[in-house]
Amino acid sequence: MTELPDFAALQNSVKPEDFAEDPLPGWAGVATLFGAPSARADELDVGPDGWAVSGIPFDATASSRPGAAEGPRAVRQASLVFASYLRSLGEWKMLDTRTGDTFRYVAPRVADVGDLHIYPTDTVRTFQAVATESQRLARSAPHLVFLNGDHSTTFPTFAGFRAARLEAGQSRVGFINIDHHFDFGNTSVLHGPLYHGSNSRRISELPGMRPEDIAFVGVGDVTKYDQFQSLRERGFHVVPGAAIRRDGAAAALRQVVERLGEQCDTVYVSLDIDVLDSASATGTGHVTMGGITGGELLDVYEALRALPVGALDVAEIAPRYDPSGSTPQIAAHLLFNFLFRTDTTPSGLDPWAERAQEDR
Repeated sequence: MTELPDFAALQNSVKPEDFAEDPLPGWAGVATLFGAPSARADELDVGPDGWAVSGIPFDATASSRPGAAEGPRAVRQASLVFASYLRSLGEWKMLDTRTGDTFRYVAPRVADVGDLHIYPTDTVRTFQAVATESQRLARSAPHLVFLNGDHSTTFPTFAGFRAARLEAGQSRVGFINIDHHFDFGNTSVLHGPLYHGSNSRRISELPGMRPEDIAFVGVGDVTKYDQFQSLRERGFHVVPGAAIRRDGAAAALRQVVERLGEQCDTVYVSLDIDVLDSASATGTGHVTMGGITGGELLDVYEALRALPVGALDVAEIAPRYDPSGSTPQIAAHLLFNFLFRTDTTPSGLDPWAERAQEDR
């Protein structure tokens, strides 16, 4: 029989400080984004380069499968697995073996202010609160991350962010919608003019918004032919998922990045997770066939680094449809890369060249 250790002696041989700097496993810890400290919205200080995080757990305009209100909490929980990366890997030069690029993990200041106010049976009241509170956050922080519920909430988060930037003297705020759909509907029989399929149209109707400052990236579903032609003729940018698959993200997005980079003072990037094929991300309200792959989405975000991105959101993550937890993990991974990767440069190396030579 194995002899039990003397636990009293073990306990008395250490202090709490001996464990303070050890990382927690990915399922433990307070569920803020990447384990960032919590902060009050009215006492926010993330410095000149930091990010403020908030959630909008609202899915009252879901039309097929509800559950995106659970997304913000799930993404925060999934993100904890990355919390120790900055300490364990931050001092090293890293190589991305998928792309051959080198980079470093560098941590800007991040604070999680929790969730904004939502009213589950009152969409107008919810949007009023979210836009007002988003504007306050954008006055206090240089960059924002919104963990949104259904995609309708991108309208008020963008409106609040843009209002603060216009107050600060920035005249043009661009919008990029990474989505399998255009979300350019006008009204819904179920929900009226404010719903998950109208957010891009409502954004385009904000006073002073210009079609040439709005881009649709990754679209791949069916849409009305006349609407598609009208968007193109009016100057909206359209980058279908098929173009990303055919040409690669960098080439497919080159014109969008150049134009918005020249025209806009800052850019808001919104992700509907259903841009991914549902084989990759099952945890969403709309089942997608023919969406882009996870690797292609990583490349899209890498291409967008060239823009002055002031805000990001992720939307439509409904964890109840993904028992594996992969869908919120994907969202957390994308945000982690965008916030914390820096000094990305081509290494000039093909990580697989040596092995390929050996196999010949």
